[in-house]
Amino acid sequence: MSAARALLLAAVLAAGARAAPAPTAAEAIPLQPPTTGPITVDLVVERLESLDSRMRSLSAAFVQSVRSEASGSTQVVSGTFAYRKKNLMRIEHLVPDRQTLVCDGTKVWVWRPANDQVVRSSLEAWKKSQPLAQGLLDFGNYAQLLKRYDVSVATVSAPDARGYREIALALSPRAPQRRDAGTFGLTLRLSTRDFFPRETELRLDGTSARTVFSDVRFNPRQPDDLFRFAPPAGADILDFPSQR
Repeated sequence: MSAARALLLAAVLAAGARAAPAPTAAEAIPLQPPTTGPITVDLVVERLESLDSRMRSLSAAFVQSVRSEASGSTQVVSGTFAYRKKNLMRIEHLVPDRQTLVCDGTKVWVWRPANDQVVRSSLEAWKKSQPLAQGLLDFGNYAQLLKRYDVSVATVSAPDARGYREIALALSPRAPQRRDAGTFGLTLRLSTRDFFPRETELRLDGTSARTVFSDVRFNPRQPDDLFRFAPPAGADILDFPSQR
Protein backbone atom coordinates (compact mmCIF):
# COMPACT_ATOMS: atom_id res chain seq x y z
CA MET A 1 0.00 0.00 0.00
CA SER A 2 1.55 3.30 -1.09
CA ALA A 3 1.70 6.39 1.09
CA ALA A 4 -0.42 8.20 -1.50
CA ARG A 5 -3.17 5.56 -1.22
CA ALA A 6 -3.08 5.84 2.55
CA LEU A 7 -3.45 9.59 2.27
CA LEU A 8 -6.62 9.12 0.26
CA LEU A 9 -8.08 6.52 2.57
CA ALA A 10 -7.40 8.60 5.66
CA ALA A 11 -9.99 11.08 4.54
CA VAL A 12 -8.33 14.16 3.97
CA LEU A 13 -6.76 13.18 0.94
CA ALA A 14 -5.13 14.76 -2.03
CA ALA A 15 -4.78 18.60 -2.48
CA GLY A 16 -2.53 23.67 -4.81
CA ALA A 17 -3.40 25.56 -7.84
CA ARG A 18 -4.51 28.30 -5.49
CA ALA A 19 -5.19 28.48 -1.83
CA ALA A 20 -8.85 28.35 -0.88
CA PRO A 21 -10.18 31.77 0.15
CA ALA A 22 -10.94 32.26 3.80
CA PRO A 23 -14.56 31.26 4.43
CA THR A 24 -16.95 33.83 5.82
CA ALA A 25 -20.07 33.74 7.95
CA ALA A 26 -19.20 30.29 9.27
CA GLU A 27 -21.09 28.90 12.20
CA ALA A 28 -19.59 27.16 15.17
CA ILE A 29 -20.15 23.42 15.18
CA PRO A 30 -23.36 23.00 17.21
CA LEU A 31 -22.57 22.18 20.82
CA GLN A 32 -24.16 19.16 22.44
CA PRO A 33 -25.27 19.01 26.07
CA PRO A 34 -22.84 17.11 28.29
CA THR A 35 -23.65 13.40 28.44
CA THR A 36 -23.84 11.74 31.84
CA GLY A 37 -24.86 8.24 30.77
CA PRO A 38 -22.85 5.49 29.07
CA ILE A 39 -21.19 6.31 25.74
CA THR A 40 -22.51 3.80 23.22
CA VAL A 41 -22.16 3.42 19.47
CA ASP A 42 -25.89 4.09 19.08
CA LEU A 43 -25.51 7.38 20.97
CA VAL A 44 -22.62 8.46 18.76
CA VAL A 45 -24.52 7.55 15.57
CA GLU A 46 -27.52 9.54 16.79
CA ARG A 47 -25.40 12.63 17.49
CA LEU A 48 -23.58 12.31 14.18
CA GLU A 49 -26.89 12.04 12.32
CA SER A 50 -27.90 15.34 13.93
CA LEU A 51 -24.57 16.91 12.94
CA ASP A 52 -24.82 15.61 9.37
CA SER A 53 -28.36 16.92 8.96
CA ARG A 54 -27.24 20.44 9.86
CA MET A 55 -24.08 20.43 7.77
CA ARG A 56 -24.20 22.14 4.36
CA SER A 57 -20.51 22.90 3.99
CA LEU A 58 -17.28 22.51 5.90
CA SER A 59 -13.70 23.73 5.78
CA ALA A 60 -10.61 23.08 7.87
CA ALA A 61 -6.84 22.87 7.95
CA PHE A 62 -5.18 19.51 8.45
CA VAL A 63 -1.86 17.89 9.24
CA GLN A 64 -1.36 14.28 8.24
CA SER A 65 1.52 11.97 9.22
CA VAL A 66 1.97 8.83 7.13
CA ARG A 67 4.32 6.17 8.49
CA SER A 68 5.58 3.06 6.70
CA GLU A 69 6.46 0.21 9.04
CA ALA A 70 8.61 -1.44 6.37
CA SER A 71 10.93 1.53 5.87
CA GLY A 72 10.40 3.29 9.18
CA SER A 73 9.94 6.55 7.28
CA THR A 74 7.33 9.20 8.05
CA GLN A 75 5.94 11.78 5.65
CA VAL A 76 4.08 14.81 6.96
CA VAL A 77 1.54 16.57 4.74
CA SER A 78 -0.37 19.71 5.64
CA GLY A 79 -2.98 21.72 3.83
CA THR A 80 -6.61 22.78 3.73
CA PHE A 81 -9.87 21.40 2.50
CA ALA A 82 -13.28 22.77 1.56
CA TYR A 83 -16.39 20.62 1.22
CA ARG A 84 -19.98 21.26 0.20
CA LYS A 85 -22.84 18.79 -0.03
CA LYS A 86 -23.05 16.79 -2.16
CA ASN A 87 -19.69 15.59 -3.48
CA LEU A 88 -18.13 19.05 -3.97
CA MET A 89 -14.61 19.14 -2.61
CA ARG A 90 -11.31 20.97 -2.89
CA ILE A 91 -8.24 19.76 -1.02
CA GLU A 92 -4.96 21.62 -1.10
CA HIS A 93 -1.65 20.05 -0.13
CA LEU A 94 0.67 22.91 0.81
CA VAL A 95 3.58 21.02 2.44
CA PRO A 96 5.82 19.32 1.42
CA ASP A 97 4.68 19.48 -2.23
CA ARG A 98 1.80 21.44 -3.68
CA GLN A 99 -1.06 19.45 -5.10
CA THR A 100 -4.73 20.18 -5.71
CA LEU A 101 -7.68 17.82 -5.79
CA VAL A 102 -11.00 19.26 -7.02
CA CYS A 103 -14.25 17.34 -7.26
CA ASP A 104 -17.11 19.15 -9.04
CA GLY A 105 -19.66 16.48 -8.16
CA THR A 106 -19.04 14.25 -11.19
CA LYS A 107 -15.36 14.61 -12.09
CA VAL A 108 -12.19 14.53 -10.02
CA TRP A 109 -9.12 16.54 -11.06
CA VAL A 110 -5.71 16.21 -9.41
CA TRP A 111 -3.08 18.81 -10.39
CA ARG A 112 0.59 18.50 -9.50
CA PRO A 113 2.34 21.78 -10.32
CA ALA A 114 5.84 20.32 -9.92
CA ASN A 115 5.45 18.23 -13.08
CA ASP A 116 2.60 20.26 -14.63
CA GLN A 117 0.47 17.13 -14.73
CA VAL A 118 -3.30 16.80 -14.31
CA VAL A 119 -5.05 13.50 -13.61
CA ARG A 120 -8.72 13.44 -14.66
CA SER A 121 -11.26 10.87 -13.53
CA SER A 122 -14.98 10.42 -13.03
CA LEU A 123 -15.98 10.43 -9.37
CA GLU A 124 -17.42 6.95 -9.79
CA ALA A 125 -14.18 5.55 -11.26
CA TRP A 126 -12.10 7.29 -8.59
CA LYS A 127 -14.14 5.74 -5.80
CA LYS A 128 -14.09 2.31 -7.43
CA SER A 129 -10.31 2.47 -7.53
CA GLN A 130 -10.35 3.08 -3.78
CA PRO A 131 -12.94 0.57 -2.48
CA LEU A 132 -12.10 1.14 1.19
CA ALA A 133 -12.52 4.89 0.70
CA GLN A 134 -16.25 4.53 0.12
CA GLY A 135 -17.86 6.84 2.64
CA LEU A 136 -14.57 8.31 3.80
CA LEU A 137 -14.69 10.87 1.00
CA ASP A 138 -18.03 12.24 2.16
CA PHE A 139 -17.31 14.58 5.05
CA GLY A 140 -21.03 15.25 5.58
CA ASN A 141 -21.97 11.62 6.03
CA TYR A 142 -20.27 10.53 9.23
CA ALA A 143 -23.23 8.56 10.61
CA GLN A 144 -23.45 6.47 7.43
CA LEU A 145 -19.69 5.84 7.66
CA LEU A 146 -20.17 4.22 11.06
CA LYS A 147 -22.97 2.06 9.67
CA ARG A 148 -20.63 0.61 7.02
CA TYR A 149 -18.24 -0.91 9.57
CA ASP A 150 -18.15 -2.86 12.79
CA VAL A 151 -17.73 -0.14 15.41
CA SER A 152 -16.79 -0.24 19.08
CA VAL A 153 -16.09 2.41 21.71
CA ALA A 154 -12.37 1.95 22.37
CA THR A 155 -11.79 4.57 25.09
CA VAL A 156 -13.76 7.21 26.98
CA SER A 157 -12.02 9.85 29.09
CA ALA A 158 -13.16 11.17 32.42
CA PRO A 159 -15.43 14.26 32.13
CA ASP A 160 -13.69 17.63 31.98
CA ALA A 161 -14.77 20.62 34.07
CA ARG A 162 -17.79 21.17 31.80
CA GLY A 163 -18.79 17.52 31.70
CA TYR A 164 -17.49 16.72 28.21
CA ARG A 165 -15.61 13.51 27.45
CA GLU A 166 -13.13 12.44 24.76
CA ILE A 167 -14.02 9.30 22.79
CA ALA A 168 -12.08 6.96 20.53
CA LEU A 169 -14.10 4.78 18.14
CA ALA A 170 -12.54 1.71 16.50
CA LEU A 171 -13.85 0.76 13.04
CA SER A 172 -13.12 -2.51 11.25
CA PRO A 173 -14.55 -4.12 8.10
CA ARG A 174 -17.62 -6.28 8.46
CA ALA A 175 -17.27 -10.00 7.74
CA PRO A 176 -17.98 -9.93 3.95
CA GLN A 177 -15.36 -7.22 3.48
CA ARG A 178 -12.59 -8.61 5.66
CA ARG A 179 -10.93 -10.95 3.17
CA ASP A 180 -10.32 -7.99 0.81
CA ALA A 181 -9.48 -5.41 3.45
CA GLY A 182 -6.00 -6.50 4.48
CA THR A 183 -5.07 -5.24 7.92
CA PHE A 184 -7.51 -2.34 7.77
CA GLY A 185 -8.37 -0.43 10.93
CA LEU A 186 -9.71 3.09 11.40
CA THR A 187 -9.88 5.08 14.63
CA LEU A 188 -11.96 8.25 15.01
CA ARG A 189 -11.37 10.54 17.97
CA LEU A 190 -14.03 13.05 18.95
CA SER A 191 -15.44 14.95 21.90
CA THR A 192 -18.96 14.84 23.29
CA ARG A 193 -18.75 18.64 23.02
CA ASP A 194 -19.74 18.49 19.33
CA PHE A 195 -19.10 14.90 18.15
CA PHE A 196 -16.99 16.13 15.22
CA PRO A 197 -14.15 13.68 14.37
CA ARG A 198 -11.15 16.00 14.72
CA GLU A 199 -8.59 13.21 14.53
CA THR A 200 -8.47 10.02 12.46
CA GLU A 201 -5.93 7.24 12.28
CA LEU A 202 -5.91 4.70 9.45
CA ARG A 203 -3.86 1.48 9.59
CA LEU A 204 -3.61 -0.53 6.40
CA ASP A 205 -1.07 -3.15 5.34
CA GLY A 206 1.91 -1.76 7.21
CA THR A 207 1.07 1.89 6.66
CA SER A 208 -0.53 4.22 9.20
CA ALA A 209 -1.89 7.68 8.52
CA ARG A 210 -2.84 10.02 11.35
CA THR A 211 -4.80 13.16 10.46
CA VAL A 212 -5.58 16.07 12.77
CA PHE A 213 -8.03 18.82 11.80
CA SER A 214 -7.91 22.40 13.04
CA ASP A 215 -9.60 25.74 12.30
CA VAL A 216 -12.81 23.88 11.50
CA ARG A 217 -15.52 26.10 9.99
CA PHE A 218 -19.09 24.82 9.93
CA ASN A 219 -21.37 25.91 7.06
CA PRO A 220 -19.08 28.61 5.62
CA ARG A 221 -20.12 30.42 2.45
CA GLN A 222 -18.01 29.14 -0.43
CA PRO A 223 -17.87 30.55 -3.98
CA ASP A 224 -19.02 28.16 -6.69
CA ASP A 225 -15.74 28.46 -8.60
CA LEU A 226 -13.92 26.91 -5.64
CA PHE A 227 -15.20 23.57 -6.91
CA ARG A 228 -14.42 24.11 -10.59
CA PHE A 229 -11.14 23.26 -12.24
CA ALA A 230 -9.69 24.25 -15.61
CA PRO A 231 -6.37 22.57 -16.47
CA PRO A 232 -3.54 25.11 -16.87
CA ALA A 233 -2.51 25.78 -20.45
CA GLY A 234 0.10 23.28 -21.58
CA ALA A 235 -0.47 20.87 -18.70
CA ASP A 236 -0.18 17.17 -19.44
CA ILE A 237 -3.67 15.63 -18.88
CA LEU A 238 -3.86 11.95 -17.97
CA ASP A 239 -7.18 10.11 -17.84
CA PHE A 240 -7.81 7.62 -15.05
CA PRO A 241 -8.40 4.87 -15.79
CA SER A 242 -6.34 5.12 -18.94
CA GLN A 243 -8.48 5.33 -22.08
CA ARG A 244 -5.69 4.16 -24.34
